[in-house]
Amino acid sequence: MDIGTRNAARIVNVGSASGLYSLYSTAEVLMGRRAKGVAIALDFLKTGNCGARSCGKAATQLAKISNELERHSPSEAIWDIQNTTSKAPWADNLASTVTSCADLYTTADGEPMLPELLSLLRYAESNGQDVVALG
Repeated sequence: MDIGTRNAARIVNVGSASGLYSLYSTAEVLMGRRAKGVAIALDFLKTGNCGARSCGKAATQLAKISNELERHSPSEAIWDIQNTTSKAPWADNLASTVTSCADLYTTADGEPMLPELLSLLRYAESNGQDVVALG
């Protein structure tokens, strides 16, 4: 699944849609009551879309989410917010380098997903572009 600027000048291949949904699910659950304060970023993680005017705010909020996820072990990740007891496919097969929920999620290219998405949002903000799920 690709997420990028509407003009496709900057694209991040986030891998599977289910992986991105797991990141959203994990962030939503672990943010708890603070989720309201990062609603724009959570919507971006859920849909893959963010309007140009909201990209800066989404980036700021996504950084807060990233900081929170760094405080939680990968065993606290949520595969599906609709079924929080379902087990992620990687649950019993994590690399020793994965030490938190923040570094659990990677792009299709193996890059840490949260910094890549932050970079995409900042690029979109500086270029006045919407961010959209490209497929």
